Amino acid sequence: MLDTNEYIFALGPVKKPSCEKLLDTLRKEISRHTIRIPRLIVEEVRENLSPDAFRELILFINTLTSIDEDFLVPFELGAKYETQGFKSPDAFIAAYTEWVGADALVTENRHFLSSQAALPFKVLSAEKCLALIKS
Repeated sequence: MLDTNEYIFALGPVKKPSCEKLLDTLRKEISRHTIRIPRLIVEEVRENLSPDAFRELILFINTLTSIDEDFLVPFELGAKYETQGFKSPDAFIAAYTEWVGADALVTENRHFLSSQAALPFKVLSAEKCLALIKS
């Protein structure tokens, strides 16, 4: 599961090479990896990208996956993370990542999640994710 910032840093005006490389690698190795994306992330990315860059995201999504509607994620799962002290958006992202059964949440800014005990997924930066999928 890729967080909002992975797409923004790969497609937006301020690029982060590891994020660009991650999206490129996933595009090239489509048969080896599964990507899931909730509507919330699509909307957050849309607010932060130019129309041309957002079109590129939509092409990426249409090639590799489809958009999951946020209401599909069980409310109880998000509430579980909120009772653990997560802010609402962070709770939703954690709940979504768990709900889809993702091995990892790839993010540049939610590393505090990795300090939480017993998460059912890893929390990785784009750089660490690339190292794992290249090995």
